[in-house]
Amino acid sequence: MKQQINTAQQDANAKLKLMETFGNTSFDRPYFAEICDTPLTGAFKKKAVVHAGLGGSPVPQEKTAEVWHTLSKIQRQGKTSAYIHIPFCSTHCLYCGFFANPSQKDNMQAYAKALIRELEADQDLDLVQSHPVNAVYLGGGTPTALESNDLKQVLDTVRRCLPLANDCEITVEGRISDLTEEKIQACIKGGANRFSLGVQTFDTGIRTGLGRVKDRQTVVERLLRLKQTNHAAIIIDLIFGLPDQTMAIWENDIDTFLDLELDGVDLYQLIRFPGGRLDKAVRSGRFKTLADQTQRALMFEAGVNRMTLARYRRLSISHWGRKFRERNRYNLAMREKADCLAYGSGAGGNVNGHMVFLDGNLGTYLETAGKTKPVTRIITPPAHNRLACLISGSLELGYMDLRGAGRQLGLDLETIFAPLTDQWEKAGLITREQGWITLTLAGQFWQTNLAQGMIDYYEQTSTA
Repeated sequence: MKQQINTAQQDANAKLKLMETFGNTSFDRPYFAEICDTPLTGAFKKKAVVHAGLGGSPVPQEKTAEVWHTLSKIQRQGKTSAYIHIPFCSTHCLYCGFFANPSQKDNMQAYAKALIRELEADQDLDLVQSHPVNAVYLGGGTPTALESNDLKQVLDTVRRCLPLANDCEITVEGRISDLTEEKIQACIKGGANRFSLGVQTFDTGIRTGLGRVKDRQTVVERLLRLKQTNHAAIIIDLIFGLPDQTMAIWENDIDTFLDLELDGVDLYQLIRFPGGRLDKAVRSGRFKTLADQTQRALMFEAGVNRMTLARYRRLSISHWGRKFRERNRYNLAMREKADCLAYGSGAGGNVNGHMVFLDGNLGTYLETAGKTKPVTRIITPPAHNRLACLISGSLELGYMDLRGAGRQLGLDLETIFAPLTDQWEKAGLITREQGWITLTLAGQFWQTNLAQGMIDYYEQTSTA
């Protein structure tokens, strides 16, 4: 147990360091694009960041409790989410950089009780009760790793302790391998109205290489069974750029999703974490092929074309919905840096622009949950945070009303960003019309570069 806890702490520290690295503004990140005939593949040398707009300064450790006490008394305004972290997985998938704890029954049962204590202890805070919560996301890790009864009790406590909006989106993230009939019913009876499942690929050979335990046929059968309940939106993740994944395999993955007529899908690009298990496996020569940037860009284009042809609604750069059941509220709120209440070991949230991280050490979390809020790190908002939120949230949708955003902030953003937007339009990344910028297909692929580029450009030119 001690070794497991030490390993969990190391992983939690690595996760925090990784998130801070994503937000580091000291990297050499060019704002301007290359002018070329193929902007989709050649506008930039590489993706600048994973998520745009992260940054800020850490609160000194000795002041963390005091700052949290102040934040807990804030009365929230506007859209709000809640993130409930379940830090257990039955296997460590090769591409994952966030594995925390192996799924062990005793630990998971104790964790569910501790999580319930934390939710109950916080329920009367001004921060919690002052405004409705619009989206709840049980993520991980693997929430469906919990026993059915524990999963339902956590969901029941969420509904009892949080002021949920009457149309609140309640998502349970999970694995196909965990979706027994009993767990499906536990989630539905607990109020879940959305399932987000990490399929990643339907190809059995690639799934096996990544550490996914179910074959294509089983995955399809489980998804169809879940769809038959008709109680919740069914969303899956698919990843392009996986090891040994050809364009044909990628297109077949999308076609399989379309044939199933599920409610939504995220088409994500593979993230290869430096020093991670996937990175080491690639460097060791374990795989025959791994898509380069040009191939990933073409896979992105193929995904957009197929989803557009199928008349799916585009809810964000990477997310698509069929008809109107899927809303994607939690993910969109996160891109806008909206308030997010955090619960559970290793959880992260956002309060009044402050990023809040909870204790990632399972052992100490189990001891302290319910007695004191297990906040171990707070990051203060970066300079010009409101503008950064508008940029990252807007470009996630594929467009931005520069003129309107400028009116909100009392800034002439069209003039401020003109050198940048002029160049991007020439590079084929955006179009401009009456104060709006709209991302082209190439701009959509490079969306995080553009969002971070605008943020960096403003911060550096405004202080020049």
